[in-house]
Amino acid sequence: MAISDAPAGRSGPIDVETFLDGVKFSPFHMRVMLIGALAMLVDGFDLGVLSWVLPKISDDFGVTRTSLTWVLSTQQAGMVLGAYLIAPIADQIGRKRLLMLCLLAVSVSCFVTIFVNSVLALALCRLVTGMFASAVIANIVALASELAPARQRSTMVTMVLAGSMPGAILGSAMQAFLLNQHGWHIAFYIGTALPLLLLPVMLFFLPESPKFLAYRDPADPRLLRTLQALAPGQGAIEIAPPVHTGKAGGVALVRELFAPGLALPTILLWLGFISSFGFISAALWKTTVFHDLIGLQWQQVGITTALGTAFGAVGMVTIGIMIDRFGFKAIVPSYFIVASMAAVGMAIFAPGWGMYVALAINATAQHAAHAGLASIASTLYPTRNRATGVGWAYGAGRAASIVGPMYGALALEHEWGALGYFFLLAAPLASAGVVILILLTVKPLAKVGHVAGH
Repeated sequence: MAISDAPAGRSGPIDVETFLDGVKFSPFHMRVMLIGALAMLVDGFDLGVLSWVLPKISDDFGVTRTSLTWVLSTQQAGMVLGAYLIAPIADQIGRKRLLMLCLLAVSVSCFVTIFVNSVLALALCRLVTGMFASAVIANIVALASELAPARQRSTMVTMVLAGSMPGAILGSAMQAFLLNQHGWHIAFYIGTALPLLLLPVMLFFLPESPKFLAYRDPADPRLLRTLQALAPGQGAIEIAPPVHTGKAGGVALVRELFAPGLALPTILLWLGFISSFGFISAALWKTTVFHDLIGLQWQQVGITTALGTAFGAVGMVTIGIMIDRFGFKAIVPSYFIVASMAAVGMAIFAPGWGMYVALAINATAQHAAHAGLASIASTLYPTRNRATGVGWAYGAGRAASIVGPMYGALALEHEWGALGYFFLLAAPLASAGVVILILLTVKPLAKVGHVAGH
């Protein structure tokens, strides 16, 4: 296949990964990054919506807050199933196609949720939502990573993930201005509409991964169009067909995660995700703790959500730049440790102004570090099984997060108060920092995008 923008001084065929790593960051990348961020906005809202309206649902259904713990855990179980069973399908049918199917499924499950009148029906809807929303995250990370130039890979991945933060801002606005007047159903109307609005944008403007297309069918015309869009008007070069090794079945792709040189890093990566998601799932009770234990009004709860979201977005937007400049090892573990210390600060200073400062620091560092995990995962694995590797790493974290809501509920059930709750949140963050430091010592990754094998 002939294509443009041959690197200076090169002749003969060049593999598609080397080509993509060498192109300049362009409006094409900005478009992909924007659509990816919008996908994460939708995903962030639809995954967070239950925790934001949980007290209202509890009152409407006439049940205690903690009796809904298993519903939160069911959503996490769905995310495990999605990460393990649905996300890897993209390595067979393509990133774009699976993303669109998953967003449609999320919209349908949110629409059905509007009409449920029992805790069991609510749990089943959240199971389905979790399954398909989880696959969206893994594949938008894989797609962004595969389209990004090497020097901007971490930046592009983390900027895409930062799109979840406006979703949370939308949730805080819903809490502050719509929840009291319209009840919890309004949140799921919004959750239904958002994916439907995004699907046409994805259909017409989001490209399929060139690396996936080259691996599956180097003659696919979509590959030629995408590469021409990335480097228009330059001299032609020939794209070499990728080398196929072994079988491409799902079991084989999972087995490759434990190939020589990858087994220990994979295990450590999973432990990092387990710790990080342990915090995230336990933190699903924050709205309830702020409202019931600390005594904030709904408008104030909305402010805490917005504050955490805004500073979290700052962290996610900037950590990619920091990683590309200073390297994974210097940045990601440090951010986790800072987030852990700030969680303790929230406990010490609640409910005064110091709590809000600690909340801002925690949100900045925690969201940034978690995005850094995704960047590590997308860098660690080659194109052939990148969606599988990212999906299974997320799956490991989601598996642990099934018990995360139970862990967070301890403070409520045993009346430990806000102090006990926020101390509980600090432990998994510190654990993630230590584990990722070990991982990056065992397998150092480059400061800029790592050119993985094919």
